[in-house]
Parts: sequence; structure tokens; C-alpha cells
Amino acid sequence: MPFEFKETKIDGLLLIKPHLFSDNRGFYKKYYEKNIFAENGINHEFTESSDLYSKKGALRGLHYQTVDAQAKLIHVISGILFDVALDLRKDSPTFGQYHTELMDAAENKVIFIPEGFAHGFIALTDNVIFSYQCSGKYVPEACGGIRWNSPELSIPWPLDKYNIKEVIITEKDKSWPTFTEYTGRQR
Repeated sequence: MPFEFKETKIDGLLLIKPHLFSDNRGFYKKYYEKNIFAENGINHEFTESSDLYSKKGALRGLHYQTVDAQAKLIHVISGILFDVALDLRKDSPTFGQYHTELMDAAENKVIFIPEGFAHGFIALTDNVIFSYQCSGKYVPEACGGIRWNSPELSIPWPLDKYNIKEVIITEKDKSWPTFTEYTGRQR
């Protein structure tokens, strides 16, 4: 099955169905091919590749980088997670809007998130392995965040549906400003 690219309501953020071949041995999945991605408007040079392992209820984000902002290509290898990409591009007609995606490894979804977004996710099952590639360079001193549960965003985190009683989160991620506080600082 060849790649399929699907636009979302947020310009530049794409859902991608990877190239997948299955037979009685298992399957082969190719989630990135430079030329095919370029034909579909994704011309980024991915310079970093990382995998994250998360326990059920572990939440990371919403993180962004102000210098050398990074585009991301993400997919889940194992488990299920809830992914959020928040548009922080000041000149974007969708500034302040977000895209959420339930990502189940069995569905083989890939998401492309362009530069200029805050990104976060929560593991909804045990043993979630999440893989991503980034463009640009990680610049720790240019990293920031927006509180995951900012009331004005009303992100529909599916905690009850997945029986998550306690969110596992760092003190740093708990302490990020709300979206309203973030936008007030940007003026």
C-alpha cells in the first residue's frame, strides 16, 4: 500500500498513512521517504531521531522551541497515546487552535507537525513506545511550554475513558504558563 497524505484543519499539519506491506511473516512499514514527502510539500531535513518509552498516564508537554524551531514526524511503535499539536505561529489563521489524534500502534498512523507548534502527548496504555524525527537542532535554552490543562484551551484529554487516575508529569511541565499567560507574554 503506497503512502497517503491527508490534510487537517490546521495548515501544514498532515496525517500520513505509511507504506505498508503485510504477509504471513508479519509486515514491513516505511514511514518516511524523502522524495515522496517532498512531492507532498514536506521538504524538511530531519536531523534527529528519538524514541520515548512511557508508562500509562505519563504526560509530556506541551513543549515548543523558539530558536531553530523543529518540525516533527511522529508515530507510535507500541501502545496507544493521545497526541496534541497546538499552533503557535503568530501569523497563522489557526493560531491557538490544536489538533488531537489518538495514535494506536496497530493503526500505523504518522503525523507531520511543522515548525511553530507546541507539542505534547499522554500514554494511554502501558509500555508506549513513541518515535519521532525532528528537523533543526535541539536548543535546550530556547525551550518553553504551555500548561497541558490550560482551561481556555479545553483540550479533551481522554483520562476517564482510559481509566487514568493520576497523570505522571514533571514539576516543570506542571509549571508552564497557561495559554492566556503565554499569549500575554508574547505582546
